[in-house]
Amino acid sequence: MKQLKVKYWKQRDIFVINALRIGFSVNHGSFQTEAEARKAADELLAKFTLGMVAKKVEAVTAAVASSHFMELQEQRVINGQISKSYKAETATNINLVLQYKIDGKKFKDHDLAKLVQPTNQEEILLCFEKCIKDTTSSKATAEKRLKYTKAFLNYCTNKRWITYNPLDKFSFGSSSEISKRAPRIQPKIIQAIIKDGLPAASLNEKAMVIISIASGMRQSELRALKWSDINFADSEINISRAVKHGTLIIADTKTKRGVRSIPIDDVSIKVIKEWKMQSKFSQATDLVFPNGIGTVMLTKYFAPLCKKICDAANVEVLTWGDFRHTFASNQLSGLGEDWAEVARLMGHATPSFTYTQYGHYVKNDVKNDKARNASSAAMYG
Repeated sequence: MKQLKVKYWKQRDIFVINALRIGFSVNHGSFQTEAEARKAADELLAKFTLGMVAKKVEAVTAAVASSHFMELQEQRVINGQISKSYKAETATNINLVLQYKIDGKKFKDHDLAKLVQPTNQEEILLCFEKCIKDTTSSKATAEKRLKYTKAFLNYCTNKRWITYNPLDKFSFGSSSEISKRAPRIQPKIIQAIIKDGLPAASLNEKAMVIISIASGMRQSELRALKWSDINFADSEINISRAVKHGTLIIADTKTKRGVRSIPIDDVSIKVIKEWKMQSKFSQATDLVFPNGIGTVMLTKYFAPLCKKICDAANVEVLTWGDFRHTFASNQLSGLGEDWAEVARLMGHATPSFTYTQYGHYVKNDVKNDKARNASSAAMYG
């Protein structure tokens, strides 16, 4: 190990040791001569090397650690190791994790070294598992949240702020049924909602539900949809924008392949036409589903609507995301194992190398007819 540096501190007219690299301050000690400081520096380094003095460990909260972690992600973006969208998704998930309550206090406020002890590994694991389950309705989302939390805690371990990662070997696995979506999106449930639930809704709300089930578009895409995006002549919806998460800003879609065209069945198109005729915002550049003054709708509107129509249909309350998964299920039933086509319709990143290279350029009228029929059959019986 190289010698510790000794410098003259003019402000106090003394010599000090720069002991930062072994965990002490940059201006360590106070010596009248350089020789005294050099001797003390060599002794300090020798004791540290032999383990006779412990490295000073500063208290680091999860909030402070996350700030350093995100600085690293920014550098990874600059180095071309990750994309900006990946960094943004990392930030979103870590910010949510920081809000988890552990022992009555938010995770972000905990001193990491005091929180994560070798003697409480099981307790910490159970806390994180419960928090993730309580704040997600989808197993896929939970696994994603777990992935980012693991990455953050691994970073903290590497920085020696904690001695181990309590989530290192943990996985929800197939035995953890975080998602109960499959029973909720059976055709009979969706048909009950359309038949018995939608009559309790306004035409605006009815059109929102219908178009979401018939297209599988994300909630953020629905809120950014304009009338110019609907091709009534060809019964298609063109998706090219989405509301940026946590804002009211309309920006790019979640993924590059989120830009897509989705065929819509005739019954659903008719409902959308009826809504256009009634809407006071029906110009090509207007949003299809705006708020009362024509701007982007808030997300808080969706959960109450789901509850209203599900209660009217006397079925378990669905989430808005269930409509998108209903669409995926319908397409897989109607198109069989045509994974590339279903991925195209969903706007997913890639189901295969072929789709990655060419899938989003292909438009097949026969497949479009099948997609329309699949949605129509599942929705209206």
